[in-house]
Amino acid sequence: MKRIIRCMISVFIIILLFSSCSSKAEVNIASLNGSGENKEEVPDISIQSPMTLSNNDMFPINGQHQYLRLKMIKGTYYEDWSPGAYMGTLWEGYYIIELADESGNTIAQTDLSKIYDEPLLFNSQFQIQFGDYNNDGNIDFTIGQYASSNGRDYKLFTLGKNGKVEELPINGYSSLFISNTTGYYSTKLTESNNGTFKIEYYDNSKGEYFEDAFEWNGKEFIKIDSRETKSN
Repeated sequence: MKRIIRCMISVFIIILLFSSCSSKAEVNIASLNGSGENKEEVPDISIQSPMTLSNNDMFPINGQHQYLRLKMIKGTYYEDWSPGAYMGTLWEGYYIIELADESGNTIAQTDLSKIYDEPLLFNSQFQIQFGDYNNDGNIDFTIGQYASSNGRDYKLFTLGKNGKVEELPINGYSSLFISNTTGYYSTKLTESNNGTFKIEYYDNSKGEYFEDAFEWNGKEFIKIDSRETKSN
């Protein structure tokens, strides 16, 4: 009789343990799945600030504890993994260039939508590459956009002493098509003499590379030389 009682007690304990484990498992699964109410409260993607595509420490450039940043302030972030020129993650929209101090305080901002007619499109973060192409002591740089598989279209900018960014005019050109670059979205131009730079581009209609040289005349860059460099 005692043996039967002990067996019944053991079975009862096992049933209790099994019930407890089942209850815990149900709770865990429910918490993982979440309720429909919770899903509705959380947005799919939440963006809390402008999106910085280029963050440049200016101390090695001008000796100042400043940062020059390219920021998308209005636009769309999306992904496209089909093969093509814009494969990957994409930031398309309207941008500003901001000069900030080391604490993040804004010194000056420039609205690029006043310079570009269309929204800008980038598919990666990048570093801006700097020079002084008109030899005036101010920092100059380029920003490029995809044009074709043979090169990008670059605009030329200068950073003023007040922190504002302005486009450097090039007579007869809204942008420069460049094939031989040091970077995709920003390239360093080849400086030859004081206030002179040159670029290399591929002419698809002729199947050849050409080199153009530009010189600063005090107000704008003008083309001074063009020659064939090599065949494809």
